[in-house]
Amino acid sequence: MGVMERIPILELKNKTGYELPILTFEIDRTLISRFTAAVGDGSPRWQTEAPPSLIPALGFDRVYELLASSDEVAVLHGATEVEFFQSVALGDTVTMKARIASARERVSGGKTTVFVNVDASYSNQLNEPVAVCRQTAIVTSK
Repeated sequence: MGVMERIPILELKNKTGYELPILTFEIDRTLISRFTAAVGDGSPRWQTEAPPSLIPALGFDRVYELLASSDEVAVLHGATEVEFFQSVALGDTVTMKARIASARERVSGGKTTVFVNVDASYSNQLNEPVAVCRQTAIVTSK
């Protein structure tokens, strides 16, 4: 995966509707085992399918990279809303399409904070919907 374009904090409020590059993820044993180890969920169920909480985690490191335009900017997780349509099996390929749904800027004490809502949809290799997700990121100048 290449480097994503970074959006400067002062331009975020003008980026509603911006579509991020499409990302694709192979759901393999390594990805699942790393995730389940990180969250401490050793259920035998995850030998054949991905934990649902893995899906909204896919790709958001890239979204945060896009929003962290410089060392002077901090990106914090604000909220996650997700709706699941079907499970994802080991061996599936999941495609993430995401866009900036809204960005609201607040300036206080000389510091800029932007609340960015990113909407993402996830589909499998059959182009069937797997989940939709809205994540809120809080982007602040340090």
